[in-house]
Amino acid sequence: MARDTRTRMVHGAARMVGTRGAGRTSLRELAKEAGVPLGSTYHHFPGGKQQLVEEAVRTIGAHITRIIESGRERGAGAALDVLSQEWRAVLESTEFRTGCAVLAVATEDDEALAGVATEVFASWESGLESVLADAGVASERAPRLARTLIAAVEGAVALCRAERSIAPLDDVMTELHLLLATALDR
Repeated sequence: MARDTRTRMVHGAARMVGTRGAGRTSLRELAKEAGVPLGSTYHHFPGGKQQLVEEAVRTIGAHITRIIESGRERGAGAALDVLSQEWRAVLESTEFRTGCAVLAVATEDDEALAGVATEVFASWESGLESVLADAGVASERAPRLARTLIAAVEGAVALCRAERSIAPLDDVMTELHLLLATALDR
């Protein structure tokens, strides 16, 4: 039960930070979002909001890393498709109010949170670079392509939120698949 409470709090924090950013989200609101008493937050996260948000960002990071790693078995294109489906579900189910919690904290003034975002982005890039290299992308191109894919998806999510439309994600994914095919064609 305690694990379930903690998990609900982490997932609720990820949603709220992806919607409002960490700076505009209070611990009281995070507890309410998770449906737990405020005291539970201090029990599970003695470091307060900072600890909870950091864990939420790392949890989101680990989830996306698993999607990227799935590209080893199913191919990089399939991993992009799963990522697209995930973002489509988040964006549409929240009426384009929720974006990427990792990007949200990366742009805030809190250096510790920005550092966590930097670690997560580096992990995604490294994982994707490895998946791309294993798929046959030239070793000198794989790091640049990994960074491009991540930047394009993050940008597409931001545009979807701004436009209140899924079209930017669809357009970017179409182009990313073409780019990936070119990189694999050698």
